[in-house]
Amino acid sequence: MLASQPILAALAGLLLLMGGGNYVVRQGTTLAQRLGVPPLFIGVVIVGFGTSAPELATGVRAALSGAPALAFGNVIGASLANLLIVLPLAALLLPFRISRAAIATEGAAVAAAAALFAGLAFLPALARASGVVLLLLLALWLFVSLRHSARSRAAEAALQKREAMVVAVAAPWWEALLLLLAGILALVLGADLLVAGATRLAVRLGVGEDMLGLTLLSFGTCLPELATAIAATRRRQTDIVIGNVLGSCLFNILAVGGLVMAISGAAPQDAARHLDAPVLAATALFVIALLMLRERVGRPAALLLLALYVLWLTVRL
Repeated sequence: MLASQPILAALAGLLLLMGGGNYVVRQGTTLAQRLGVPPLFIGVVIVGFGTSAPELATGVRAALSGAPALAFGNVIGASLANLLIVLPLAALLLPFRISRAAIATEGAAVAAAAALFAGLAFLPALARASGVVLLLLLALWLFVSLRHSARSRAAEAALQKREAMVVAVAAPWWEALLLLLAGILALVLGADLLVAGATRLAVRLGVGEDMLGLTLLSFGTCLPELATAIAATRRRQTDIVIGNVLGSCLFNILAVGGLVMAISGAAPQDAARHLDAPVLAATALFVIALLMLRERVGRPAALLLLALYVLWLTVRL
């Protein structure tokens, strides 16, 4: 039935990705805590990778299916959605103050990664090598982040530890393990359904795969970040929202973007290269500057960011 109904297949895939991503983050964090993994490592690695798991599963499946445009659209669209939807929605719920020390390193890394990704998009002949470079930079960032946070950056360490506490749930280790495996299975099946449905839907509607990645896929795959942001806002731990958004953007660009380039040997093309990737770089720089220069993100700033997203989407469509 789903094979002949691309819309149903895509929606079913999104639902599986949403549920699977939620289980991977929460049960992975819980299992790591039960096994005695340091909270700092959980906050940096498990939460960071987990919230980007839907984008990662979708990107790898799309690259293997010969649809890298869908994956690049998802990378760019999900990152823009994090910066211009998830972050301002949290600020609308509860305006928050900025801890510059806690986000300085990660903010600079996001801006630099977005700029590098936009630049590498103009080197399609070196796409596979560019993907390897992005993956190596991710490994370097993880090493530096863990090292500096553990030794000298108390604000960053506190943020990442509290982020791990927000997403954990009360469950024995065996239950967390079973649910984690179920989440991974849901991610794999969801990615298969979503990519298959989205590619057929693009053909049926006569639109580019990158456009579906920028809209339908990005809205769906950024929902784990939105769920984490809402949970943190309800607990009035709003600095976790910023850490979650920046960490997810960084993983999307370096991990998902790097893997798609390395697997497919392709780079963003056409509008994704000339418009979307540069817009992501400019947006990342603007949002990071806004966070660093202002001591408080209130509703006016949140409405401005949402308006920028609507403007970009209007121009792109």
